[in-house]
Amino acid sequence: MKSTINLQKLKGLLLANGLLAVVLAAPGIAVAAGTGTASVDDIKDTNYSVPAGAIFVAPDGKDSNTGKSYDSPLSVNKAIASAPSGATIVFKGGVYRNVDTGISKKLTLQAYPREKPLLKGSIEVTGWAAEGNIWRKDGWMYSFTPNMDSENIDPNYPMAGYRDMVYVNGVSLKQVASKAEVTSGTFYLDSANRQLYIGDNPTAKVVEATALLSSLRMSKNASSDPSNTIIRGLGFAHYADRAITVGAPNITFENNTFVWNGQNGVWLFGGSDHILRGNIFSYNGRNGVSGGNMDRILVEENTFSYNNVERFNTKWDAAGIKIARTDGLIFRNNIVENNFSTGMWMDISSSNATVVNNTVRHNEELGIFFELSHKAIIAGNVAHHNNVGIIIADSSNARVYNNTLSLNNQQILVKDSIRENTNLEEKAAGITWITSNNVIKNNILSDAEDTAINASGCRPSALMIANSDYNAYYRPLSNVQPILSKWSLSSSQCLVKYLSLTIFNSATGFEQRGLSVDNVAINPFFVDEVNGDYRLKSGSSAIGRGEMLPADIASAIRVAPGVPVDLGALQSKVVLVQ
Repeated sequence: MKSTINLQKLKGLLLANGLLAVVLAAPGIAVAAGTGTASVDDIKDTNYSVPAGAIFVAPDGKDSNTGKSYDSPLSVNKAIASAPSGATIVFKGGVYRNVDTGISKKLTLQAYPREKPLLKGSIEVTGWAAEGNIWRKDGWMYSFTPNMDSENIDPNYPMAGYRDMVYVNGVSLKQVASKAEVTSGTFYLDSANRQLYIGDNPTAKVVEATALLSSLRMSKNASSDPSNTIIRGLGFAHYADRAITVGAPNITFENNTFVWNGQNGVWLFGGSDHILRGNIFSYNGRNGVSGGNMDRILVEENTFSYNNVERFNTKWDAAGIKIARTDGLIFRNNIVENNFSTGMWMDISSSNATVVNNTVRHNEELGIFFELSHKAIIAGNVAHHNNVGIIIADSSNARVYNNTLSLNNQQILVKDSIRENTNLEEKAAGITWITSNNVIKNNILSDAEDTAINASGCRPSALMIANSDYNAYYRPLSNVQPILSKWSLSSSQCLVKYLSLTIFNSATGFEQRGLSVDNVAINPFFVDEVNGDYRLKSGSSAIGRGEMLPADIASAIRVAPGVPVDLGALQSKVVLVQ
């Protein structure tokens, strides 16, 4: 049975029964959960206009064709090589098997209207020979051994770094370390003898195996400038490393689909001013998107789901999306869900991040992670059923406002370690890697499994958190877990547990205007927490109880400044602005 990946994006706002709710549409793509399906049916339906002078390509395009009409398409590699700067290349629908090229000039690559092109890094494999209860392909020429450091590998999943992939009728097989281990659902590559083994009978089935590292590569240098290239409406699957590598500025990805690539859907290793809008990043081996050393990146209305299927080390960098060393990242209106890892991760001297109006749920590790960084607005997000909803680690000046956190193991975690930045220029800019001056206000922290706010550790919490107030807490039972707060009062009192908001306020001075609802069976805030409806119910005590927002935070979550707000992410009555 196929399950639908929720391609939910912010569609608008409506007034219903007095509640102004964020409406999330879910057109979705059908991807067989956990199997490896990647077909043209998965690609988003787009309808981009075809400009005069466009160049046409097709899976069966020929270099001898003109490329000037739908009926005379070129091959992709020929079109990209011969197109003038500024040209638009239009992809007819179907499966492309041999796209492996660099882009050295500004181009627009887009789907033909209502057609679905899928670029695959795999080839179809035939000519199998039975060998006992398994099957063997001789003369196999491809091998993708590990190319990353050992810290990326979880010892429980030692084959994660091997980027070979095999699919039988669209079902992904698990790679094993020896021929003796091959059974149904697995494969083994004997690269020394150029033999590929599978445990499933390939007769009358389509067997695909990865043959390419990547599809498109963009770098800016003395002989290449693909700046301002646009890629939209295309699908990318089965590439051993990453589908697309970017090292040039101003690249736009819109309404593309990146699924079942060995490591990353997209790797951004330089350049700035990129836009990622409306894309699907799902079932990639390690990250949906990974990148760093770039500024002013806009990531909006994308879906990041089921990434890290190869089970790389979740403590190192596996995530739905991980960006490091970036200034001015905007991450808004995305769905980040069901990743076998952290959901979204900002790391290593990132600054001035804006993380707003996202839905972050059911991620195996952390929901929103701000690490070793400085200055962030984290506001208006709904984070539920993660190990930790929001975590601030070795970071300063993060302002955490009006988030809805529900049913996470820990709702908010603030911590500090011995790490300290040695870069004098970064330290002068405030990027110290010391947890300090963080603010937590107007959030709803509902029904944590363990702790609502954990700021324990041997750095006093008051040095890490400048202010925590106007937050609302709900616990069905207050005399057992969840703990309302774990706090550090001093270096000798590193872990103090508070079950009562009143006692916490008296001991720390924080949460003077906080709200706690305990020992109530039905959630007092939301329409239906159990089924994921986080709108505030009529009469909720969270309505109108929030502190007025600073102008920049109000602008970031598109709430009119200077007006009372509700607690949590979904506002019921305030005027929203475009």
